[in-house]
Amino acid sequence: MTEGDVLLALLLIAGFALLGALITLGNVRQTRAIREVGEVLHEWAIRHIQLSRATAASAIRIEDPVAWFREMLARLELPAPVAREGGQIREATLLRQGEGWLLFRDAAGRLIFLHRPGVDPRPLERGSRFASPALPPGFLRRSRAMELSPVTTWGTFDLELAAAWKRLFPEEPPPERLWMRVGQPNGAGGKG
Repeated sequence: MTEGDVLLALLLIAGFALLGALITLGNVRQTRAIREVGEVLHEWAIRHIQLSRATAASAIRIEDPVAWFREMLARLELPAPVAREGGQIREATLLRQGEGWLLFRDAAGRLIFLHRPGVDPRPLERGSRFASPALPPGFLRRSRAMELSPVTTWGTFDLELAAAWKRLFPEEPPPERLWMRVGQPNGAGGKG
C-alpha cells in the first residue's frame, strides 16, 4: 500500500463522515420543522375547539334541569349488557335527590342512580339512624357503573351538565362528569 492509497482512503473516510454529518444535520432541521408544524396545528385545533365550545356554551339554556336529565338519559348510548337488560332508558322519573346525587326509575323498572365524583354512595344504600336508605340493599353491587363525560357522551355534555347542575344544586360547584349506575331494584340485573 502506497502513500497515495492511504491518503485516498483517508479522504474517502473524511468525505463519508462529512456526508453523514450533513445528512444528520438536515434530518435534525427537518425533524424540528415537522415538530413546529405539528405544534402550530395542535394550537390551532385547541383554539378552534375552545371557540366552538364558547359559542355552544353561550347558546345553552336549561330551564328545567330534571327534564334535561331525563332527556340526557334517553339520549345516552348504553353498553350492550345494560341495553339488553331493558333497552334504552325511556320515560325516566325522578324518585329522590340529595346532595350530589339523583335517583330515577325508567319505564323498564330499572333504577338509574347518578352521582358526582367524590360522593360515596354506600351510605345511601345502608341508610342511617336519621334517614332511610335511598337505594335498595345490594343495588351498588348488582348495578352496572358507567362514567358520563364529554368523552363517553357528546362534546358539550360538561357544559350542559354544568348549567343543569347549577339550577338543581345552586350551592354546589358543577361537576365536569358524573357516574351512573343502572340496575334492577330487586336484584334481577347483572353485575358491574
